[in-house]
Amino acid sequence: MKTNERGITLISLVVTVIVLGILASVLVSLSLDGSATLDVMNDAKDTYYEQKQYTENRIQDMTNGWENLLN
Repeated sequence: MKTNERGITLISLVVTVIVLGILASVLVSLSLDGSATLDVMNDAKDTYYEQKQYTENRIQDMTNGWENLLN
């Protein structure tokens, strides 16, 4: 006698609920501590733009230096 049962098993249901619980707890902890993450990202952005401006200024100084030497 062969039975073709369809549906989900209790084990797969429990595993799914556990995984969803873990994901929900990670999401809640990130949302509560998200301000620190955003601060780090903003600091990195500020550092990037400062370094970009410094590099552009150095390139401009070098270009002006070569022009002065050639004239």
